[in-house]
Parts: sequence; structure tokens; C-alpha cells
Amino acid sequence: MPEVFELPEENLFNVFNILLLENKHRLVKQLKKCYEPNVHGHKTWSSSFLLMDYFQTHNIIKRSSDVIELGCGWGAASIYCKKNGAKSVTGLDIDDNVFPYLEVQAALNDVTIKESRRSYEKLTARHLAQYNLMIGADICFWDDLAVKLEKLFKRALGAGVKRILLADPGRQPFLDLAERCQNFAKVDLREWYVCDPEYFDGYVLDLKPKTSKKAN
Repeated sequence: MPEVFELPEENLFNVFNILLLENKHRLVKQLKKCYEPNVHGHKTWSSSFLLMDYFQTHNIIKRSSDVIELGCGWGAASIYCKKNGAKSVTGLDIDDNVFPYLEVQAALNDVTIKESRRSYEKLTARHLAQYNLMIGADICFWDDLAVKLEKLFKRALGAGVKRILLADPGRQPFLDLAERCQNFAKVDLREWYVCDPEYFDGYVLDLKPKTSKKAN
């Protein structure tokens, strides 16, 4: 019989053993008075749950994992990684206003997530070399983002990143990105679904270097 968690107050939900805030939560309402995200960072997107389930199914998060989450928003996937033993986790976003939400959710789960505000173009090979796992959820929704991510993934794999995992509902820019990545990476594109906190389906893009025999 699955373990039942009693939540301490309303408008919280538990998924994959982490606590996350609903938009109606009192702290979210307070934060919105001072910090209004302006690049789609106004909630936890469902593709984050696809990532969490994929991580858990394939036992991806290790104690040696140095993780960077692209377009982290409120940081749900980052929090999952840190809660499940990752060595370090950095949440990257171009929008300063998402980080207060990330900080509150991280504190709620008793973890610390490093923060980085910069665009994908500013992630140099030297910067990327400190990570071995790159993740992102719901971040490829425009054609120009697909172009930027393709260039970023090339740099990342060349700099030593061992694995890149992206989840998406299946938007065309994301599917186009997956096809173009075959030119420089081992590509595994899978349909995936979760039933918690509610049913949601989409895709997970799993990239590894072409010359790599085994990913961390």
C-alpha cells in the first residue's frame, strides 16, 4: 500500500516525494506582489513531472551528478535532483523574478539550489565543463529557441557534459530539435507519460555524446 503523506497546509502538493506550491498558495500570492515572472515562469510546468518519472525509472540521478537545469523557473526538477542525491544542482533562467519562487520551494524541501541568471548564448564551454548532466522541461516552444538549444547542446557535449535530458508536450520546435541533434549526438526520443499529480503525456529527449560508451 503506498505511503500517504499528510500535507501541513492547503495548496501544497506532493509529487515524487517533493513538496511543491500551487498557484493559490499564500506564499505564491505574496511573492506575486513583488516578483512577477515575465518569461513563462508563472507555474510549475507539467513536463517537469515527465523528467522526474524518467529519472526515477532509469535511476539517472547519482551522487556524482553535477546538474544544470535550463529555464528552471520554479525549479521543480532541480529540487527533485538535489533531493535524490545529486552532488550539485544549478538552476539557470533568464528571468530574475523566478528565483524567489525557486528559493521558497527549495527551502520547503530542505535543499539548496545554486542560481544562475544568463542566456543560453552566454553559457561558454568553460562554464559548461563543470556539469555532467543538463536538463530542461518545457523550454523549446519557439523556433529560435530550437536553434539556440541546438548550438548549446553541441557546446555542452563538446565541453564534457555526459547527458542532456529534455521533456516537452511535443511541440514542433522540440521535435525539430530532436531531429537536428542526430547530426552530433546519440538521440533517444521517447513518448512518456505520468499519472501524478495528474495524467500528462509528452516526450523525453535523451542525448549522449556519439563517442561516449557509457553516460554518468
